[in-house]
Amino acid sequence: MTNQMWLLLNNNSDSRDGRGDVDIQILSLLQQVAAPELQIEPMRLGDARSWLLLRQHPNYCAMSKIWTPERAEFLHFSASPTSVYPPLLLVSDRQFGSESIDFQRLLQQQPKLKIGLVQGRSYGENLDALVKQFPKNFYQRGGEFAAETLLQMLSKQRLDAIVEFAATVRSHEQQVAQAGEFIRHRLQSQPVIKGFLVCHKSPAGQLLIDIVNQKMQLPQYRNTVFKLHQDYFDAEDFALISNDLQQIFSPQLTDL
Repeated sequence: MTNQMWLLLNNNSDSRDGRGDVDIQILSLLQQVAAPELQIEPMRLGDARSWLLLRQHPNYCAMSKIWTPERAEFLHFSASPTSVYPPLLLVSDRQFGSESIDFQRLLQQQPKLKIGLVQGRSYGENLDALVKQFPKNFYQRGGEFAAETLLQMLSKQRLDAIVEFAATVRSHEQQVAQAGEFIRHRLQSQPVIKGFLVCHKSPAGQLLIDIVNQKMQLPQYRNTVFKLHQDYFDAEDFALISNDLQQIFSPQLTDL
């Protein structure tokens, strides 16, 4: 018997052709290893529509979602993350400090700062709390290529900074010429970002998660996912996540 999963992808892709997005490559791998027990059909939708479907339908799932207590109330999370990203950075066209930045102190010291975010994302517990604490300092942009639009706004000085991954900024350097010159600031107390596969919290959703959990234990899957991360990130970024990847995907890692 073949089970059906509709896997929702955000309409605000980090890359124009999808090939630069490690999650898209992992999706292709998941489709291969899940067959024939599970057929995974991707669907690209707007963020609001995706969250509505995830709350209502047992066969709808999504990739690369950060765990939060609110989401755990209506979603099953995969046992292991599907992707691991380095800590988020504060990306700007000017220097805010030479060392890693205390983001809360920066917002308190410069209350007129306008920081860009991709709408609908969770940025992790610490940053999500700051967004709620300082709502006037954050501008959120949704829609297709939201990250690229925010970079364009930064290049035109319509924003003071954005919160983003270094790999995402790098992937848009062709569309935003100044992106290669932007300053990337480390933020204090920022962990690596782990994105999980999630499904509707129901018996049917649990069945889909159980199949995914089983397939994610296959050596072929674990070894390939490690290599995809290694190929996608530059050496500096990969060094920040390599320990986490080793913990998540060992002991099957061999010959890498």
